[in-house]
Amino acid sequence: MSWHTIRSFGATDYPAVMRYRDPGSQSFRFRTSTSCALTREMRKKDKWYVGGWKIHLSIYPADYARALLAFRLFEDRMAPTGLVYKYARSRRLYESFSGEVKGKFATIYCKAPTDIPTVIYLLNQIFTQEGITPVGRTQINRLDGLKHELPLTGGYGFVRYGAFCYTNGILDLTDANREPMPDNRRRPFPQFTDPTRLEGEMAVFADLVER
Repeated sequence: MSWHTIRSFGATDYPAVMRYRDPGSQSFRFRTSTSCALTREMRKKDKWYVGGWKIHLSIYPADYARALLAFRLFEDRMAPTGLVYKYARSRRLYESFSGEVKGKFATIYCKAPTDIPTVIYLLNQIFTQEGITPVGRTQINRLDGLKHELPLTGGYGFVRYGAFCYTNGILDLTDANREPMPDNRRRPFPQFTDPTRLEGEMAVFADLVER
């Protein structure tokens, strides 16, 4: 496999949501659970959706060894939080990534938008300390997987709202009748029926988004 993953979603308390038709009212409603509470039978019977804010980290391939050391320091600090994240298993594999994965050294799946400031401040501190060069904007604009995301202060992290696991879809919790939305990697966040649904979350890390 191309990725080294820190724990699976099945062992975490990430929020999971399912859309279903209520027999009484014949309208759609949502059920909520957590990743660890979902049995194989539950996932087989119904489509559960786990999604939210993802932070992608990008580095120059020449910095891979230093970035790997820095990311292991990050692991030591973040282990108690139960965050799920993954990173390229080797420099060779990282350099071989193409399409929308190209340039993504690591992906961090945030449980809530409040994770973003904590994660990015720590990453910026460790990556700077280890002498890792921030990736230039000109380079990022050539990477299909990153140029559509929101760049975060420091030059290493990029964030977008998307699907985490089980399916490639996202549920619009502001519109119970809406079909699951495809995870569009060419948008930093989905177009929910009620745009304030994400505006409040984005306000949590607005000061970290590079303009």
